[in-house]
Amino acid sequence: MQEEVNYGSKACMKFSNEELWKYLITRFENNPAVAIRALSDDDREIEITSSTPIQFICFDGEKQDLFISFNGNQTSIFVYDEEIMFIDENTKGIYTTSDTFGNVVYEGDLRKLSHAEILSLFADFISCFIGAEKVEIIEEEATYDEENMQYKYYKPHIYKINVKNRNSDRKIKIFENITISY
Repeated sequence: MQEEVNYGSKACMKFSNEELWKYLITRFENNPAVAIRALSDDDREIEITSSTPIQFICFDGEKQDLFISFNGNQTSIFVYDEEIMFIDENTKGIYTTSDTFGNVVYEGDLRKLSHAEILSLFADFISCFIGAEKVEIIEEEATYDEENMQYKYYKPHIYKINVKNRNSDRKIKIFENITISY
């Protein structure tokens, strides 16, 4: 049973270091293709147990071709200079199409999820990009409810992401409006 979540006016993506460790980083602990580095907002490498809040987690060590950035109202996963944006529904109304242009935007309802569920979602996304050598994105405008104020200045899209990697066993994962083939 899903726990009842009420973030009220708080951002739904303000995570503690402990939550990041427990629900995100540990998912990759036993994967030899992953080299985790946690960074502060001034790009200093920090220990996960630090009292300094984690701003970035790199999943490929020094290369930084695959990392996640936490900003409270928005979390972004970056893979080879492509950005996948997760935006708190309470702030989506202030985003415009120019804010999201060229980026992938997740259209699921994050405010209905607990921190454990949100971080698990991020881990599922990131797992699709482990070992990526190239990423191709196809974007199509989606139908939407014009009465929904969150779409006043911003138009939702459907995305198909093709991840080039060395996996001979290709997989497909669907996350709301995003389909990833890897």
